[in-house]
Amino acid sequence: MTSLAYQRPFFNIRCYYRPLILAVTAVILLCTFWFASRYPQLLDKAEHVGQAIPNMANSHELLPISADTPVWNKILFGAINWLDSMKLGMSFGMLLGALLHTFLRYYPLKIGNNLYLNSLKGALIGVPMGVCANCAVPTACGITRGHGRIEIALGFLFSSPNFNPVVMTMTFIALPLAMGVTKYTILLLVILFVVPATIAWLDRTQPIKPFTVDDDNSSCAIPFASEDCTETLSSVATEMAQDYAKNVWMLVKPTIVLMLLASIVSSAMLTLLPWQTLLSDITPLKLALVSVISVFMPVPIALDVMFAAQLYHQGIPLGYVMLFAMTLGTYSIIPTVYLWREVSKRLAVILFAFFVAVGWVTGLLF
Repeated sequence: MTSLAYQRPFFNIRCYYRPLILAVTAVILLCTFWFASRYPQLLDKAEHVGQAIPNMANSHELLPISADTPVWNKILFGAINWLDSMKLGMSFGMLLGALLHTFLRYYPLKIGNNLYLNSLKGALIGVPMGVCANCAVPTACGITRGHGRIEIALGFLFSSPNFNPVVMTMTFIALPLAMGVTKYTILLLVILFVVPATIAWLDRTQPIKPFTVDDDNSSCAIPFASEDCTETLSSVATEMAQDYAKNVWMLVKPTIVLMLLASIVSSAMLTLLPWQTLLSDITPLKLALVSVISVFMPVPIALDVMFAAQLYHQGIPLGYVMLFAMTLGTYSIIPTVYLWREVSKRLAVILFAFFVAVGWVTGLLF
């Protein structure tokens, strides 16, 4: 009988406090953002796509700007309007990024070294998230600071603002079919080939820190089920809350500074550049300049579609419509700064130059 006296271990919730706390926090965070903010907002944008919007960076204005508003007031009001349009998405991005950083601190992911497959995995995660390329930066930062792989972070960053189902529907409804097909074909190539191939090429000459961390050598990792099942819920929750708060603060500090600078620079560009002259006719030089501006400009999600659709209905040359649909909101100065500071200066420059070239070429083709 002694050999049959073996008792199977029963489920002890005390052993799973950490993953349960992380899971509950993630569900609350995602549901609050998706259902109280993001998807209602996206559906509202979808209803108004093709209608006039104030500019390429805002679908609405907290502080109205008229033609006779003084220039410096236009820049200041424009910066405030941009910050207002980004506040929810960026807040979610920071909270989610800190949560991923916290999760990866306890449970480092072992997902393999296939850069192409990893980029696809990141893209699939990004599809439902509904954050713009700028608001995806804190999330990507949380992944890399948690020793996650950079191709996952970039797959997430490129898919979230573009492959969201509402945004894709808006694109194919509001723009000619050829433009939508061209845009999404290029974006698929970026996620499935350009990102992993570029990372592999760069890593052969100079390894990029965030994805060269040894997944099997994480001193902070703990088993999914804790070996110490005597910890109280309050002690575990306090420990994790402190870690989470620290990770949030680590993202808040640089993000606030970056957002303030980006708001002023983007507002100044919108106010001071002669847009009517730039978009009046197509020349290779004008296309190159507009492509640089479009790739630089940080805009909220779906503004690329709304602005391109507005230009299309206004009879602006199709090359500019395609350029903005392809590059505005796909990449910007904010992810460029993130990659420059946190990952690789060469990768930041290569991706910026790549999208400028893509905008210029697609503009010439259309």
